[in-house]
Amino acid sequence: MIRASLVAGSFPRLLAVLALGSVAFAAGAEAQSPAAPSAPRRVKPATPDDVEFRPGILSLVTDEATGQPYLVLTYVVANRTGKTQRFTPRFELLMGDGTMLDGGRDVPADVAARLRRAAAGERALDQFQVMGDIADGESNAKEGFVVWPARGDMKEFTLFVTGISAAWDMAPEANGGASQMLRRTWTRHYSIAGAPHPASAVQASFDPLKDAWIMRGTGRPAAAPKQDQ
Repeated sequence: MIRASLVAGSFPRLLAVLALGSVAFAAGAEAQSPAAPSAPRRVKPATPDDVEFRPGILSLVTDEATGQPYLVLTYVVANRTGKTQRFTPRFELLMGDGTMLDGGRDVPADVAARLRRAAAGERALDQFQVMGDIADGESNAKEGFVVWPARGDMKEFTLFVTGISAAWDMAPEANGGASQMLRRTWTRHYSIAGAPHPASAVQASFDPLKDAWIMRGTGRPAAAPKQDQ
């Protein structure tokens, strides 16, 4: 269950470039990117509308039909807020060489179906099917999986998950341009050693003490979300 900030992870230089002016914190420690605004921004606390994200296994799997390698993450998301919540997650991987991978992009539907059976399970929903309302209660929890083509350096890479927290902030651009939305985002740092085309699935290793929450830019100017009436 992901509900609290932990110790900050690695990749400080890559995260600084990626954050585009956002500031990452974990366990009260702050790290400001060179392009960040002069006023430090702390990570916004969790809100009563945050859903529970329970990461499973991230593994490197070779698709038997095509021989191509893919990264597959399994997870469960549950709603314990007392009311129905909208779940629109975004899953991204920042590889060790700077390659950015968006969950589901360049993954054919037939490949995703085979990888569901091989690494996730028949009940698991892909990153598009899982989008939508989640009713309150453990019985309404959803099993999900995300697939990325295996590209870039996998010796060290970072997972970013946005959409599990309703916390947000706005940060003005350093050059005086339009403000950018920052979303409370969960991160985990992984490592995979070995062959890029394994004969069997290879599970990525990670240190849970390096999991962290950061405030991360959406990559585009945005207006502040409307508050519930």
